[in-house]
Amino acid sequence: MSKIHLWKQRGFYGLTDMAGNLIWQMVGLYLLFYYTTVLDISAAFVGTLFLVVRFIDAFDGMFFGFLIDHTHSKYGKARPYFLWFGIPLGVLAFLLFCNPSFGGNKVFQMVWISIIYTAFSLVYSGANTPITAILPSLTKDPDERANLASARMVLTNTGTAVIGAITIPMVHFLGANNNKVGFLIWGAIVGVVIAVSFVLAFANLKELPIEVEDAQDQKQELQEHLSVGKSFKYAFKNKPWVVLTISFIAIQTFWVVRLGSGVFFIDYIVKRPDIVGYFLGMTIFAVPGNLAVPFLSKRYKNRNVMDGSLIVFIIGSLFMLVGEQIDSVALLFVGNGISMMAMGAVFTLTFIMIADTVEYARTELHIEEPGFLSSVPVVGAKIGMGFGGALSGWILTWGGFASTAKVQTEKALQAININFVWLPIVLAFVIIFIMAFYRLNEKEAVVDDTVDDTDDDEIDESMV
Repeated sequence: MSKIHLWKQRGFYGLTDMAGNLIWQMVGLYLLFYYTTVLDISAAFVGTLFLVVRFIDAFDGMFFGFLIDHTHSKYGKARPYFLWFGIPLGVLAFLLFCNPSFGGNKVFQMVWISIIYTAFSLVYSGANTPITAILPSLTKDPDERANLASARMVLTNTGTAVIGAITIPMVHFLGANNNKVGFLIWGAIVGVVIAVSFVLAFANLKELPIEVEDAQDQKQELQEHLSVGKSFKYAFKNKPWVVLTISFIAIQTFWVVRLGSGVFFIDYIVKRPDIVGYFLGMTIFAVPGNLAVPFLSKRYKNRNVMDGSLIVFIIGSLFMLVGEQIDSVALLFVGNGISMMAMGAVFTLTFIMIADTVEYARTELHIEEPGFLSSVPVVGAKIGMGFGGALSGWILTWGGFASTAKVQTEKALQAININFVWLPIVLAFVIIFIMAFYRLNEKEAVVDDTVDDTDDDEIDESMV
């Protein structure tokens, strides 16, 4: 494969996740603000809506993964979903910020936003799940999988940083200080970018045919078209996948806790609200971490690179603690930059390792279910959002945090510190412990210490 083709494939693959994260970032940062301040919808209703939809769609990634595994078309298994769901996602990105007034009837308006937000969340999963599912089918080379995952995260973090930085200025510019009009036009522009990006990815990415190359493996047919029950059964026989799934949920949980508590940390602990935008906009520092992974993965096992990245994250967090104690804003930024670079590597590695577990399922378990196994990021993200949001709220409540108080109590400040620094550190150590049970040799797609020779119809309980 020529270098031009490799770079073209990396670019269009990265474009898919960048497109999805444009709207995900807008929703995460601005949708609550838009609903409550622009549309004047009750914050209690909006919060309830977000929670209810999390229950509705928590496991829809597995559903779409199951559909991908049972899809057969001339375009492949995962690739058609870029077309089928990418265009609707672009439309829904626009509709999220296109809300009729219904003659001032708030009930009708709340029904409308409930339908659109629920549809968006479901369609987002349909467009996002194939991004990970297609990776093992784009190349058989584990080093190139690392390059593809790195390109994906570089473009994702670049798009995320841009959308976070320019959305409000663009809303003011496009709406001439009418936020409702500004969000409407900006939503339409973002929607078009999303739809076009997915169409371009569909047109330029190709799935490789799945072949069983080893002569001995040819005696055992690759199993496809599995039922839901068998999909779960064989997923749990895939021990590296089980370990990675648990780890990813923990990663998403601590990341949501940290992101959601950042503004509290700067406002109430550091007491510098003027630097909130700069501090929280340091997502772009994840890019060097994304770029470092392909080089590190060539030299070390992915598990070891993951552990090292989490240790670097912990070091960055400790830098911030010292910066807080000695009142050094510079040290806070240095520590946050180190942590963001580490997390860039962590998330890139996660997508590579998921692809490795899919390859292991093919070569060792003789199972072809890339969609179901690759649903981990979507499921983990949504479960992590639920756990992370709940933990943050419970800890703040334990601390007695009151948004209306001019001065927070010592216990409330302690709760904010736990959310932003200590809980992520503890969970990072937990993930390192969990990853000790991940023994997949990705270079050979085999588990180093054990070979599962159990009968295909029986689940080895030690692997669950």
